[in-house]
Amino acid sequence: MVAVGELRVEIFRSIVELDAGHWDELVGTRVVIRSHAYLRAIEAAGVNDCRYFYPVVTDAAGRMLGHCCVYTITTDLAQILPAALAPIARLIRKRWPGFLQVKITECASPHVIGHGFSLREGVPRGPVLKALESAIARIAREEGSPLVVIRDFRTDELAGFSSLAARGYQRVSSLPQARIRVRWRSYEEYLAAMRSRYRKDLRRRLRRAAAQGQDVRVATAFGDLAPRCVAQVHLAYERSRGIKREVLGSAYYRNLDAALGEHSLLLLAERGERLMGHGMVLVDDAHMVATSFGREAGPAGDIWFQLLDAAVRMGIERQSEYINLGLGSYEAKSLMGAELEPLYCWCRSRFALLNWLMKLVPRAMEPTLPRVHRVFRSPE
Repeated sequence: MVAVGELRVEIFRSIVELDAGHWDELVGTRVVIRSHAYLRAIEAAGVNDCRYFYPVVTDAAGRMLGHCCVYTITTDLAQILPAALAPIARLIRKRWPGFLQVKITECASPHVIGHGFSLREGVPRGPVLKALESAIARIAREEGSPLVVIRDFRTDELAGFSSLAARGYQRVSSLPQARIRVRWRSYEEYLAAMRSRYRKDLRRRLRRAAAQGQDVRVATAFGDLAPRCVAQVHLAYERSRGIKREVLGSAYYRNLDAALGEHSLLLLAERGERLMGHGMVLVDDAHMVATSFGREAGPAGDIWFQLLDAAVRMGIERQSEYINLGLGSYEAKSLMGAELEPLYCWCRSRFALLNWLMKLVPRAMEPTLPRVHRVFRSPE
């Protein structure tokens, strides 16, 4: 334990060392992706070479004032090099296989979109945030990580963390999040709010899928489906043109099923008894969060639209405030009415090359970003 003024900071090496009730008191019921149960499931899932750490700030009386999740993960930064430099990187790797394979220290909700901080209401956040950042920097030093990324802040969240700039961090734009703000009382009202061409397009896609005998059901227990889901996610991973990093295994699905209960659901696109595709969703009092999606090899058969439509239906039925559809597949998500919302991260490295590469991340992906469709009539 390290004292910072009147505050105490301790770094725990596993979430199971911390009391779930005390941890979740700061998280609340509106952010499942920062909950003790979610972090326990992810930590035990064995994703890539991740190691997890949990800095906790307490006052002199032992009252928890703030905490966050930090993890290290090796990342291939050669994926974001300009095309002209890619052959040079491949040539260098023949002699130096680890070139641009960097162990990054990240502070975020792991493997989803969202920052990782939970701070007690009514307590000045400046000293608490400073103490947490000191712990993050210490983890990076001890792990030999040259780059720290504190990520996934929406525009409206930036002001609360602007003090990171004084700690030597630079703010960098990240890829946008596709998100739908729920403002309809029913799915029928959602459809009625669409412009005619988009409503007809969605219905046509859904009819095509139904004509193939394909339907979507919601599974509340899905651990036994983990091997099939992993195979489908890996196929999607191989097809992806974006930055590739996390490789999910069966433990990811089994753990989320066992740890989160009613807060984790699996959307299953089925054709008869054959599982054609799936989508994992996490739910809390404010959000419906779409995470890992995958499908069988072969023609897409409108599987993505069918799964996205099921996610939207569920979010509206639950009267979630937001349906968070994550990164990538922006065209399909935009056609469902999602807005592309800017995201930002705070980065710090002792190497100039890494700082330059981090600035390239959004530009490396820009050519794939579509225009945002005006799906809904105005005024909405």
